[in-house]
Amino acid sequence: MTTLVLLHSALGKTPGISAIADRYTAAGHTVFAPDYYEGQTFSTADEGVDHAQKVGFSQLVDRVVAACADLPDEIVFAGLSLGAGIAQQMGKNDSRARGALLFHGGGFPKPTRWQEDVPVQIHFSVEDVWRDAGAPETLMESAARAGTQAEYFLYPGATHLFSDPLVADYREDSAELLFDRSLALLERV
Repeated sequence: MTTLVLLHSALGKTPGISAIADRYTAAGHTVFAPDYYEGQTFSTADEGVDHAQKVGFSQLVDRVVAACADLPDEIVFAGLSLGAGIAQQMGKNDSRARGALLFHGGGFPKPTRWQEDVPVQIHFSVEDVWRDAGAPETLMESAARAGTQAEYFLYPGATHLFSDPLVADYREDSAELLFDRSLALLERV
């Protein structure tokens, strides 16, 4: 099975991340969920985003790189919201990457390069206010230029972290579909 690095949202490494990790573990995957906030958690996205901005995105990526240094040679990087942005960076730059799962985040409005043979999935709610218009499509184009599979899934509603079972945004039907689709990618890599 796959080694999956699961990266938390701006809320930090909450019990919801552990619940998501448990689902992938139960499906037979090895899950590593590093705490790149170093123990800090937040109750609102605004507080968490403020913390991330103070630390700096590149510093957060560096923390994930260091935490993953001793992992095996084949990894799928997954992340929620802010963690999806970091998973995208790892998918673009880590030679061990075999896939990227971007839940509720990821994609940049400017063209970016992507590694060949590193499939990517992007998952958003249709009316998610955190989704940058055109950004997921730009990442999809970059992946296609690299010759790899890219999938973009939209889910009904306006909630952001709909796959986290312990936040108010949780939507079971969408979360189940996201889980099934991500397992399909994990089976292919």
